[in-house]
Amino acid sequence: MHFVVGGAFQGKRKWVRERYGVGDGSHIVWQDGYQAPYQAPDDVHGAKTVVLDGLEAAIRRVPDVDEWEKRFGDWRRWEAAAPGRAVVWIGTDVTQGIVPVDREERRWRDAVGLCYQRLAAMCSRVDRLWCGLVERLK
Repeated sequence: MHFVVGGAFQGKRKWVRERYGVGDGSHIVWQDGYQAPYQAPDDVHGAKTVVLDGLEAAIRRVPDVDEWEKRFGDWRRWEAAAPGRAVVWIGTDVTQGIVPVDREERRWRDAVGLCYQRLAAMCSRVDRLWCGLVERLK
């Protein structure tokens, strides 16, 4: 799995599109966590690459870190089940800056940070994008 993280509007989606050839006829499923919950791996058919965008928004809907660790594992197993498959997670870093006053906002921010740590540990590659520039972390 591959995790791409960075601040808002730093070029993450554009970089993933270019790197994975989105739009060139490839079998890519792009799931948008801002719009709807992610499909489960069993519901994705015929894809070689699955991009799960908006991870921080998806975590807001389900702020259970253990549940996300299970989902990350499910996707890792899906990727490993067939040669040539790739799972790409895109998440905006919301863990820096001023700590929110609202208790629920702090809980969400903490859940995002913990989920990102667990996901990064599972991924074979982690990249951070800032100002459109990529920095490989793992």
